[in-house]
Amino acid sequence: MALPASAQVLVVGAGPTGMVLALALQKNGCPDVVVVDGALQGENTSRAVAIHAATIEALETIDCADRLVKEGNKVKRTTIHLGRGEAPIETAFFSPLSKYTKYNFILCVPQHVSEKVIGTVAEERGIQVYRPHRVSDMRPNEQDPSFTDVIFEDGHVLRARAVVGADGSRSAIRNLANVRWADPYGQVDPNSKDASLANMIIADVTFANAPPSFLQDSINLVVSPDNALLYITLPNTPYPDQTTDTVYRVACSIPDELGVPPSAPDTEYVQMLLDRWGPNAVLPEDAPRVQVTQTIWSSRFRTFSSVADAFLTHAPGKTPDAPAGTGPVMLIGDAAHIHPPMGGQGMNLGIRDAVKLAPLLAEYIRAASASTSAPTGAQAESLQAPLKAWAAERRSRALTVIALVKDLQKMMWIPNKRQYLLGFIPYNPGWMRNKVLRFLTTFEFFRANAAWKVSGLANR
Repeated sequence: MALPASAQVLVVGAGPTGMVLALALQKNGCPDVVVVDGALQGENTSRAVAIHAATIEALETIDCADRLVKEGNKVKRTTIHLGRGEAPIETAFFSPLSKYTKYNFILCVPQHVSEKVIGTVAEERGIQVYRPHRVSDMRPNEQDPSFTDVIFEDGHVLRARAVVGADGSRSAIRNLANVRWADPYGQVDPNSKDASLANMIIADVTFANAPPSFLQDSINLVVSPDNALLYITLPNTPYPDQTTDTVYRVACSIPDELGVPPSAPDTEYVQMLLDRWGPNAVLPEDAPRVQVTQTIWSSRFRTFSSVADAFLTHAPGKTPDAPAGTGPVMLIGDAAHIHPPMGGQGMNLGIRDAVKLAPLLAEYIRAASASTSAPTGAQAESLQAPLKAWAAERRSRALTVIALVKDLQKMMWIPNKRQYLLGFIPYNPGWMRNKVLRFLTTFEFFRANAAWKVSGLANR
């Protein structure tokens, strides 16, 4: 599909975050929004599986919430399974959130289903995605630097009053804008062999002998002395063309001793993980073995945390000494922040970025369009002040989520083996964590507070 020559807003990236922004801009009366994506067609599989209360509330503003709720499972709790003979620990309980929201649950729905629902709504409202078009350069428009010229690989130039990068963790928009991208607690190169990075696999599979103790309305986490494995029941029939059986999502870290996992782990590999670190490692020895009968989809990835130094920037000049443009360039979703999947926060934060940005960006477009001359200097700064405030707020939200995820990781990765204090006093930090956690979770306040933190309601 041929690209237009201009747009008021160019959204680069047609994943959930980009499409939600397009819908929200339309809802706020913003005309002439163009969405582009480098892929020939949308991704039909993905990592994300959880939509939290604050995000469902955000999706309600663009009339997507009810459709998504119908497609998902309502998860009411999170449960940790520690070992044979030990009762599971319910660490978070979401029902008490009914005091603050009607969405007192985690909505479990695979991202490819979420994308389909959001894409259907967008199509119904006349929003189309131009594919495949990859951005190769970006610079201020020479006649009017309040516009940005976005250059594509085929040479096409699109002039936009505002550009939004929703193009993922390897964002072309972020790179072209020369925005620094690093772990806020210490720079990490995601392509390095740094030990702070973890290989993980995720897989959507079917089981024989699915364990009844792993509840369908729970996010189940098996915590072993040296690893952890996530186990979730997916809703309905997310892969109707491949199976009508119940499908389960599993995710597991891969220790260095196993080397780099396959790019698409097969059934045998996933079974090995279940035997070593999954249900088969904690169920009673006489329980039927949980067997993987089909691997529908699987992938590997490396986890790391990074955040963009700026969520609002401008296109750099054509040469290093040329002035930068004044047209706003914004980053949302994984283009602005990324972190390990613990707590299922990534896509949620991106969707909320988009919904929060939409009314402010729509107002900027209206005000800038009404100006009789190209806004420069103090006028441009005044027009973009709400966008600047949005950028500061959303970066703060991202840092809060990254800190939360790191805290969750620290709690899970406490070594469960004997150590010695002062060289001679034996203690087991993992055993101590388990005992303290089991005691604290006897109080509903503790479990409800954990649910509150994960829900995003305090970090909209």
